[in-house]
Amino acid sequence: MSFVRNRYRDGCARDFEGTLRELKRHGCVLLITGAVAGDVTLQATRRLAGDPRCDRKRVLVATRRSDVDIADGLPPGVERNGPDVRVIRPPDVELNDSPTDVGQTELQYIRAELLKAVGYFDDIASGLSPAELRVSIDSLEGLLETNGYGTVTRFLRTVMALVRGVSGIGHVHLPVPDDSRTVARLSPLFDARIELRRRDRLVAEQRWHVPMDDRSTGWVKL
Repeated sequence: MSFVRNRYRDGCARDFEGTLRELKRHGCVLLITGAVAGDVTLQATRRLAGDPRCDRKRVLVATRRSDVDIADGLPPGVERNGPDVRVIRPPDVELNDSPTDVGQTELQYIRAELLKAVGYFDDIASGLSPAELRVSIDSLEGLLETNGYGTVTRFLRTVMALVRGVSGIGHVHLPVPDDSRTVARLSPLFDARIELRRRDRLVAEQRWHVPMDDRSTGWVKL
């Protein structure tokens, strides 16, 4: 999670770098927003998945309505079938006509597989180091449509406790405009928010919103 070229809007890069160090040291879960194409989402995932030269345990979660191959979000040189990678995909099962049952089955499956994966990595490492675990969930939009705010919030709290409990870094994609009502409701659950955009044919950009500092950064290349 190296964004040292970024800085707060007041121009202070040192303060922003200090914020990032605190998030990495104590563990954090980030909300990724912005109505962007899937390739921009994957670009952000690769960045947050960590340096491929470093020892990282990566867990990627694809929801049923995801329109990308979440494993394409792995950094260059990291194999999807590698020993330090877990890709979680809800299975295709016969379900009844109730959308709620569909969503609950998916959430239950994801929760159980995340618990299993993180527990395994923590055991084999005899305790994960800060920022060693990286978790990505794509995409929250379908889960909200299927389950509703309350159910998804409870699911997120479980995931956040799991990731922060081992000082890991997690991020959840919500591909909607950053000024949407849904983002405003969910943001207080997260340690920070990364807003993505790509204008016309220009490169993808990102900026951070950090509640604990009540500050935001300017736009920089993703």
